[in-house]
Amino acid sequence: MTATRKAHKPDRAATRRRANLQSVVIGGAILVLVGGALLWMLSGAGAVSSAVVRAARVGSVISDFALTDVNGVTHHASDYRGQVLIINGWATWCPPCRAEMPDLNAFYLAHQAEGVQLLAINSGEDQATVRNFIGAQGFGFPALLDPTGVLDRLGVKGLPTTIIIGRDGVVKYIHTGLITPEILKAAVAPLL
Repeated sequence: MTATRKAHKPDRAATRRRANLQSVVIGGAILVLVGGALLWMLSGAGAVSSAVVRAARVGSVISDFALTDVNGVTHHASDYRGQVLIINGWATWCPPCRAEMPDLNAFYLAHQAEGVQLLAINSGEDQATVRNFIGAQGFGFPALLDPTGVLDRLGVKGLPTTIIIGRDGVVKYIHTGLITPEILKAAVAPLL
């Protein structure tokens, strides 16, 4: 019986080594999953805006994103499918942005009943600054906050930038710089 006991000792040691190795592998896998989830959340992907937003290109469908306006209401780009959507990237410190805002607001109010929607996405300023500016001017369109860089991911390189999307969700026109009522009308009229 001593020979039999000696024969089982190496099997027990091998079994313990396998069990320890399995514990290490499972523990490592759990750490990788937890670490990946933390990185995902910290990167902003778990925030209000969508994780995958591609640069806007004429002829391509606009990426869906979600941003919150100054009143705390969340707007998804996909909420406006079936409408003509005007996205305007702007900031309060930008003189051309400030200059075009009254014309954008007037165009929006004049054509809202025809299915035109305007989302003014502010480039990184805080809620109080944006809310105070919009309120003081009496603008009626939603002013969205962009703390996670959706404008950057949409490919907006300068302010102001206006992106016009058709009812089918396809980008029809992109304009960087001050947009005039004439340019706006020429770009949007065929989509109505």
